[in-house]
Amino acid sequence: MEISNYLEKIRYGRKISQEDFVDGVVSLRQYQRYRSGECEITYEKIEQFANKLGIPSKKLMHEFERESSLQYKQINDFYNAVVNKDLHKAQDIKQILEKDFILNEDRKLYFQHALIMYDYFMGRKSKDETMYLTAQLINYPLVLKQNFFTDIEVLILSFMLSIVEKDQQKKLLKKLTSLFDTGENIMSGDNDAIYSLILMRLCKLHGVQKNYAKVVDLCEKGIQRGTTYEYYYMLEYFFYYKALSHFKLEEYDSYEEALFRCYNVLHMDGNRKKIEKFTKLIEKDFDINFDMFMMKYLKKNIL
Repeated sequence: MEISNYLEKIRYGRKISQEDFVDGVVSLRQYQRYRSGECEITYEKIEQFANKLGIPSKKLMHEFERESSLQYKQINDFYNAVVNKDLHKAQDIKQILEKDFILNEDRKLYFQHALIMYDYFMGRKSKDETMYLTAQLINYPLVLKQNFFTDIEVLILSFMLSIVEKDQQKKLLKKLTSLFDTGENIMSGDNDAIYSLILMRLCKLHGVQKNYAKVVDLCEKGIQRGTTYEYYYMLEYFFYYKALSHFKLEEYDSYEEALFRCYNVLHMDGNRKKIEKFTKLIEKDFDINFDMFMMKYLKKNIL
């Protein structure tokens, strides 16, 4: 489907009518089947379409791979800018993507979800409007009857935790948490950031509801995945929430170790704004001086 949609994008850009483009290659109906994903396009057909475009098939495929990767990165950057409420950056990327042809349905869903969040954070959509549009996007609540979910669907559902009514929130949180008991019900893509962001949202809400043991469990899943795949996005959040939960459970040795590792992750990353943000949070939550805590921890456990 992706390559078929890319061919359609190039066809449109080279001002060739759809009828002329498919003539002598396939029927218009078959071409639409390729684009919808009903049928898999063969390399022979790709070569014939490439000839119609006047572009060597190898060059066409190389450009497709390059543009496909670039587009996914742009959508991901847009989503992250929206989540971090960097709305000026989001606006710049949005203008680029709105002129582009989204190459597959999963990315289109990801982008549409980001657009809805963008309008919500910009104050263009109310909470109720945002809830309605998001529910329409993934057929909520019927989607919850599925046994398998894509990572994008779970990402959207995790966002809904912040806008659904309290009675729905508990049911939705229970459902999403159950998906991570084995991880086999989520069809993951190639974006580890999505997985980490979902887990972080679940940890945060379980913490609000004082389900501290579950927070520890989910944090450990996030930490294990991050260290296994050497992907450290959100690790500071997992160690922070883990430390807070152990503290609430009066498991002080585990709390100190998690906080020590949180400090290390923050300073390994070296992001000054992030360090300042977490230092303020931690010093308020635990009534400590973060740097002094580290000195005492090292003296007690290492020196």
